[in-house]
Amino acid sequence: MKWADMDHSFCEEHLLGLPEYFNSLSSLFIIFFGIYGLMNLHNDLFIDILYASLAIVGFGSTGYHWYGNIGWALFDEIPMIVTIFSGIIYTDNVYFLTYNNKYIKENSDSDLTVTIREHSNNMNNMNIIKTDRKWNVNNIYIKKRKLVVYLFGMYTFMICDVMSDYRMVFPQLFTGVVVYMYYKIYNLIQLLDPSFQSLVKYKALNSLLTVSISGAIWSFTEISCKYVNYHILLVGHPMWHFFIGHGFYNLIQVVYYIKLHNINYRLRYDSFYLLQMHSNTDSQFELL
Repeated sequence: MKWADMDHSFCEEHLLGLPEYFNSLSSLFIIFFGIYGLMNLHNDLFIDILYASLAIVGFGSTGYHWYGNIGWALFDEIPMIVTIFSGIIYTDNVYFLTYNNKYIKENSDSDLTVTIREHSNNMNNMNIIKTDRKWNVNNIYIKKRKLVVYLFGMYTFMICDVMSDYRMVFPQLFTGVVVYMYYKIYNLIQLLDPSFQSLVKYKALNSLLTVSISGAIWSFTEISCKYVNYHILLVGHPMWHFFIGHGFYNLIQVVYYIKLHNINYRLRYDSFYLLQMHSNTDSQFELL
């Protein structure tokens, strides 16, 4: 395999040839959304990694659609794999933190009741502490095992992507990983208290639908282009580039907001329909 070896083509190349001007230029939207996310000063390190990865995906996509060779194809697809698995790992970590905080809160109330009723029973309190420690240790090990599984899956996916007999199934494999990420985000939102859940539920749903609908349009136009030569089908791939960048930008903001779990801030759409965190008070974000 050489960098300049030609890779499989898309609808625009089939109809207009290389370079794919519409697909290349629309990939710049992905770079824009990644850089726009990096400009948020309150991000933690992992959020910056996700937004930087999104921008790199856009860079690789621009080169891929301009040149159409295998080198740029892998520059597009491998960052996509890394970004989606990083998103799953981050979501799973936020789920663990949220579940742990919820468990501690519920058991703190329970411990207080026990202390009031049996103030003199020190052994009972010791048993409660041991149970909490056991729960935390068990779940930490579960979290670590999941991390190993996710990384194993990510590396396996990347290895398969460079194999000529597996490259053509990249869209199907990537879709499967995205669906799993949707499942993890759904579980995370279901874990939230109803009052906080109402602040993020529909924003997350809008982001998920944005990515899903644009993905469906991309699939329809690319498949249809194999049978009919309608130039209207050229809109599908650029739409996918715009809305996957837009949708994932907002989705990252939602998950990060859930991690912060701070009612002093609200997620609001700006003029570009991109989510931003705004303070309800005069306080400023603490840099994490």
